Amino acid sequence: MPPRIRRAPARRAAPEEVPDRVSALPDEALHAVLSLLPAHDAVRTCVLARRWRHLWEHAPALRVTDVEGWNPRLRGDGLGRFIRFVDGLFVSRRRRDAPLELCDLDFDFPEDKGKDWHVNRWIMLALLRHHARVLRISLPAYITLPDVPLISQRLTRLELDGVLGNDNILDFSCCPALIALKMKCCRINAEKMSSPSVKILSLASCEFYPATRTQMSFPSVVSLELDGCSGSVPFLESMPSLVAAIVIFDDDYADRCDNSVLGDCGDDSCVDCCNYSDRSKCVCLNGLLEATHLELSAEPAMQSPILEKLTIKIPEEPKCSMDAGQQKIPEEPFVSNHLKIVEIKCKGKEVMWVCKFLKTLGTFGIPLEKINIKLTSEHCRSECELI
Repeated sequence: MPPRIRRAPARRAAPEEVPDRVSALPDEALHAVLSLLPAHDAVRTCVLARRWRHLWEHAPALRVTDVEGWNPRLRGDGLGRFIRFVDGLFVSRRRRDAPLELCDLDFDFPEDKGKDWHVNRWIMLALLRHHARVLRISLPAYITLPDVPLISQRLTRLELDGVLGNDNILDFSCCPALIALKMKCCRINAEKMSSPSVKILSLASCEFYPATRTQMSFPSVVSLELDGCSGSVPFLESMPSLVAAIVIFDDDYADRCDNSVLGDCGDDSCVDCCNYSDRSKCVCLNGLLEATHLELSAEPAMQSPILEKLTIKIPEEPKCSMDAGQQKIPEEPFVSNHLKIVEIKCKGKEVMWVCKFLKTLGTFGIPLEKINIKLTSEHCRSECELI
């Protein structure tokens, strides 16, 4: 039997080397990619290679999320390790050559006596040390913000969710570049909120509960939204730059009278109807006079602003549409018992619009005896009373 010939095993072709296209990217591109990751994932990339060791420190965004992974019931001293981790994030970042474009603090902090102190420290580090341009804070377990004004020359956008603020922190005069302010599910315990620079202001599902009515001073606001808030309706100062406003009052506001379905029983001694000390001033509507697009709605039980005189100015070419036939006719007259006169001002060319206003006002219970129509001259400021 002939001896067996052992054949050498066939050599396998070496696998084709796949080029590392990610490492070929410039540092600036990798910084942008890392800025899209949660902070704990971005930091983990430091073990990939020597080049990646410090890349995360230059990412333009810092997103602190996922506190659940540090739950102390699952991993021992989880909360303490989470706090030390976030402290390290702000300390290790390169602050001189990489200011933050975005700092996002979005986590559900477990109940802890020192949670307010830690969060407030991170806020100050984001603004004062790293000069964040956009700051987002979303904390379901209400955090009391520091009792000092925010100071930043670079902050342009501030979004707050689930925080409690007082007069000092809601004074944004030390943030001259701030353009957009959005607050959601916040508790506002302040006599005044103000900013000379904010153009976009949005408050949704917030609670106003100071001892006195909150005064809102935002003279540069172009877009305003007050939606689903509770407590006392804030006092809006004049907003001469206002273009569009959405103001929705529901039955969570304290300005209401339970003695009447319309929110105004007509009794001057009623505390609920007359709980505003200076009745010569309008609480809300005066600040909305400059709006060219206005959406205003309220629950039937909401209190009117003790309105005694209503003035309607009709432009030459109104852009909105008003048809009394499309309005839902109330079971009781809509007009406040305090209303004494309705004044309609026009230039004489808007006859159809005047008729529509008369029809709509009559539909809502305003008699003709309380309506005056004044013709405004186009060449002078004199007015002629027609009715």
